[in-house]
Formats: sequence, structure tokens, C-alpha cells
Amino acid sequence: MLQFASVEELLGTQAPDLRIPDFQRPYSWTPRIAAQLFTDVGEALDSRPEHSYILGTVILLKRPQESHFEVVDGQQRILTLHLLRALLRGQRIPHLQSGSTPIHQVHRELSRRVSDLERFPGRLESYRDFLDTKASVLKIVTDDEDESFQFFDSQNFRGKSLRPHDLLKAFHLREMADASASEQRAIVEQWEEADENDLDRLFGTYLARIHWWSRNRPAQDFTNDDLEIFKGARKSTRSLPGAEYHRAAKAILPGLQEWAYSDTDPVTRRNLKRAQHQLDAPVSAGKSFFDYVSFMLEEYERLDKKLFSDADTAGLTSKDLAVFHDGARFRYCRELYIAAALYYTNKYSDDDTPRVRRHLFRWAYSVRLAYERLGWNTANNYALGRSTNMEDLNKVNLFSVIRDTLDPSELGLENMSAPETSKTDNPDDARLLTLLKESL
Repeated sequence: MLQFASVEELLGTQAPDLRIPDFQRPYSWTPRIAAQLFTDVGEALDSRPEHSYILGTVILLKRPQESHFEVVDGQQRILTLHLLRALLRGQRIPHLQSGSTPIHQVHRELSRRVSDLERFPGRLESYRDFLDTKASVLKIVTDDEDESFQFFDSQNFRGKSLRPHDLLKAFHLREMADASASEQRAIVEQWEEADENDLDRLFGTYLARIHWWSRNRPAQDFTNDDLEIFKGARKSTRSLPGAEYHRAAKAILPGLQEWAYSDTDPVTRRNLKRAQHQLDAPVSAGKSFFDYVSFMLEEYERLDKKLFSDADTAGLTSKDLAVFHDGARFRYCRELYIAAALYYTNKYSDDDTPRVRRHLFRWAYSVRLAYERLGWNTANNYALGRSTNMEDLNKVNLFSVIRDTLDPSELGLENMSAPETSKTDNPDDARLLTLLKESL
């Protein structure tokens, strides 16, 4: 059912009972966004007071045999409007008077805005009446859970607010429909602890590129059009043998590991996790996906620190390596290095870190010396083993080789070459050339 509902009909005393599921993301609007909503309503009141003003869309799920409605999409706007309505009626919410969370900050901003209205006789009342009766939302109500989330996806695929990993979270939470509310809440709380930019980087810079490069395909920006990569084996594919194989492995491995390795050291536990979350294999939809993301985020952060710390490799120290981690000239080399190390250790463990680290560093950073300017297209082609300015420079798709090889001794990492000279006279490139020669 689709219909327009005024703010009063949505949130007033005669409005239906709205509930926000435990697994929804926490309130995250900033004071700036809330202030813009406040200003937009005021401008609509001044310019077209007799006309309706549309605030956006909310999606509600009405389950059979339940009297309340669950908010599937639009909770940020609904909560903000609820705060604003209370302030316009002189109501104060004591526990929001002080605090530093987003909702505390928005409450303070809206309080200031409402106080400003009181400086002009009749302005507060006219603003309140306009918000209640003329401001409205397009309300989408369904009694089918899958349909409600299809609406959610279609709305947000066209929007700018949700990142790809947000949509993946929503998808895999739907696959946990049979889980308890407390289990879903725990999953969301763990997810929300991760930094948004770290999640973007994990999926876009590493996991998606490894997926494409290992299949001999050029990598690209990871967008909402690429979500299928990480949806994995799900309910609709459970009867298919290939999906059943991967889903069963994800489900059975943790129990077998706990039985066989109940008391293990951290290194062994890490390898057991790698066995459960192989980058070569599809993810399993639902809870396993969140375990996968948590582990891969931990692996990426560990490698990002370890690969650029003091090494027992000739010529490589943390001081020397800092510029190769942070310098803009070496951005794509760093990303190649970490991506290759993440894939290698996921497949083969990090038992031989010093030797492997030296070879992977040489492979990833050699391409910097082959060009005066190293852009994304060149780095992308290099990862695929395609031609560079130096025709004999490591023309191998390391990711594809790792995907097809179970024994790391067959990779030929010791054959990774380094240029004899640099294309530039940049001092950092000169230092890199020295390091690469010392690491041979």
C-alpha cells in the first residue's frame, strides 16, 4: 500500500504504533542535516503555505497478527521529526539535554532553532501547524518482509546516503530472519563498531579487487551494482549442489575446529579462521557473512601494521617504510602489496612471513620505478600481468596464480624482478630502488 501521510498522521496521538527493529543502525544524522530539514520546512511555509510539502519516503512492515508497524526505512527522518514535534510543543526530553551522541547533538540544534521561532509572534504556532498538516511523507506499507526490503534496496540504490556495505548489511540481516532479536542486535552492534571508511576500504580496495584480479578481470570502483559478489550462498540457492557445498562447509567447520582444536594458540586459531573464510570461496549468507567481514577487517588491519613495521629483512625498517606506506606516490603500490599479502596469507598462512614479505614488496613496488607517473589504470594492468614500460617486469597475474595453486612453493615469488634504474630522479624513488636491490 502506498499513500501520502501527514506528519500528524504518521506521528500524532492517533497514529499507529511504530517500532524500530533492534538490528537497525543507530541514529546518525548530524546537526547540519537536521538543521537543513528544519530550514526546508520553514522555506516551504513561507513560499507555498497552502501546498503540501513532501519530506521523503518511509517504508513500514506490518506483520500478520501484530498491531505495530516496523520501520524498515526512514527511521532517521522519523526520529528527527519526533524530536522536532516535541520541541515545538514545549516538551523537553531530560536525558537528551546533555551528551555527545548524534541524537544529543541534533536535539540541541533543534532546540536552538525552535527557540529562534519564539522571537517572532505567531511564528512557532504557524510553523508547528504547517509541519503537522502540510508536511507529509510517502508511506509504503507491506505485510511481506522480503517485499519491504526490496523497496528498501530500490530506494537506496538510487540514493546517495547508503554505501554498498550498508546494503550488504541489510541483505544479510534479512538472511538471519530466523535468528533471535538479541543475536541480530549483537551482530549489528559489532558491525557498527567498525569505522565506515575502514569498511569501504576493506570491500572496495581489497576484497572486490582480489575477487576481480584473481579471475583475470580488471578491477573497478566497488559500487551498489557489484553487491552480488558478496551475497553468497543464500536461501534461494540452498538446493543447488554447489551452493550446498559451500554453505555446509561454513556451517560445519567451526564445530569441527572447536572439537579438534579446543585449546590452541592465536596463530593456529587464525589459520582455522582462514580455513573457514577462504577468499576463493563464496560467502555464506547470514551470520557467516558478518563473521567473515569481522575476520577480514581484523586481517587487513593486522597486515597493514605488520607489513610496514620493523622487519628482519635486509634493508627494510619501519622508518624506511613509512614513506612507502603514507606517501601519495606509493598509494597504488601499497594497495597492491596489502592485497597480495591478504590473499597469500589467507591461502597459505603467514608462517614464512620474512621471505614472502620481501618478495611481495618487490613485486608491488617495482612498478613505481617503471613510470614517471603511476596511475590507477597502470596499476590495474600490472596486477593483471599485462605490459608495462619495462616489458620483462613481472608479467604475471599473481592473484590468478594464487587462486589456482594450493602449494605456495609453486608461485615462483623468488623470480619477481626489480628494475635496474628508476624513471625519475625523485629521492624517494631512489631510496626505493636501493631497498629493492638490497632485498634481492
